[in-house]
Amino acid sequence: MNADKTRIIILILIFTIVVIISFMGNVFSPKHNVSEKEALEISEQYLQSKVSTEILNDVKLEDIKYREPAAADLPGYYKISYSRIIRGIQSLDGIQLRVNSETGEVSSYRKTWSVDEDETELIDTEPSILDVEAVELLKEYMINAPYIGKEKADTVEVISLMLSWKEDNDAKMHLVWRIRFKDSTFAYDDSPATAWLDAHSGEMLLLDYERD
Repeated sequence: MNADKTRIIILILIFTIVVIISFMGNVFSPKHNVSEKEALEISEQYLQSKVSTEILNDVKLEDIKYREPAAADLPGYYKISYSRIIRGIQSLDGIQLRVNSETGEVSSYRKTWSVDEDETELIDTEPSILDVEAVELLKEYMINAPYIGKEKADTVEVISLMLSWKEDNDAKMHLVWRIRFKDSTFAYDDSPATAWLDAHSGEMLLLDYERD
């Protein structure tokens, strides 16, 4: 009899714990009322009311990502990025928005529009260096960099590779291969490294490679 009572008490306790966990999950789990498609529609409507038709025609959707909330009592959001296109080539200019995933409200808006289009006019948009050649040049650069070396260069994994416009330190415009990549030393959640390599000369303009 005592054994039966004990089993009943244990079952009641287990049921109570399950109910509490379920309740806590409903209270503290982030609400996700707005879908990715809806967030994109909201951002496009917002842009139409915010910028001119000329600017709208010069931007292209680059990325949309859902970001988890920083704390249990905060909402998640969609980060939506548009790139400015100049002569058919992506630039570092563009527009970024955040859309609240609970309410659909645009919580932040930022427009960067600094590239002088005239500075690109004399540059051939057809690269002299192929994309595969650009990756090999990146690896060669990494091999010769004392803080990187051949071991890391041999494990390069390209995440994205695209043509882009970029100014150098002297404010001179270049057509570049923008290469986002990781190697074997990157953890799963690390942000990728980025290389900007001149698409005509092969010169490495900038390598953003931060490791511990």
